[in-house]
Amino acid sequence: MSKKRHKIAVIGVIGIAALLSTGCNGNVTRNLRHAGFTLSSEEFTCSTLLPADKDTKPTDTILYSNGSYAITDDGKLYELSLSQPYSNNENCKKISFSVKITAYMDDSILKGEDNKFYYAPGTTNTSPLTEVTANDSNYQLYTLLLGGAQVKKVITVDSNAGIYYVLEDDGNVYQYTITRQDYNSPYTLSEKKTVYEKSKYGEIIDFNYAGESSTTYIKTKTKLYRMQATNAEECSKYADVACKYKMKYDETLTEYYNNNKIIYYGPSIILTDYGKQFTP
Repeated sequence: MSKKRHKIAVIGVIGIAALLSTGCNGNVTRNLRHAGFTLSSEEFTCSTLLPADKDTKPTDTILYSNGSYAITDDGKLYELSLSQPYSNNENCKKISFSVKITAYMDDSILKGEDNKFYYAPGTTNTSPLTEVTANDSNYQLYTLLLGGAQVKKVITVDSNAGIYYVLEDDGNVYQYTITRQDYNSPYTLSEKKTVYEKSKYGEIIDFNYAGESSTTYIKTKTKLYRMQATNAEECSKYADVACKYKMKYDETLTEYYNNNKIIYYGPSIILTDYGKQFTP
């Protein structure tokens, strides 16, 4: 084969590969939209959180994000701007913070490897990443919920009733019920019971609870489960029919999660490896 023909053949192979990749990404976008997720008009660009190509992994992997900041699986922090880029022409900016994050509560309180608590980026009425001290009226509550080395994540379910869902490092999610006799008395853990079991779902590495809604989910190392309406057609058609939800295994999301097309699935945002953003 002549050099010219060889060059044309190589270019052709590259072109076909690009078309296949584009087509595959289009299928992912279409299927996510069909599953009820909304595609953002903005692209997500971040050289450290997105893979350089299909054969490489990102430098950092997102563990949690609320859309304004992200925690990586090795405890680093990033600031995010999803609607417009920073001056680095990317939608992410690494936060200079010397303490690695080991656990978090809602999207407001972070626990560092130094066993201290910090206000999360974007927290109102406080300076982000400053230490939470005993002067904070909820300091003892944070200590009770986040203080244990086994705790990875805490979500407030009903603060008035003292109910919190807690992910522990054994792969189970527990309901903690926190009580106190009066405003001046200390908080105590009055009940602890399992709500999402490893024996049923597999080892849980992340979850979100937002009641009976599609943003309630369970994430294991290999599977994604989420609340889905069992009467979706009927409740979307009639104003007087409430949707009924059940936690179900999501085969489509799991496929994209396992082949790394979805690089992050969270309560408020989904990010793909080709830079598309989706919201529940």
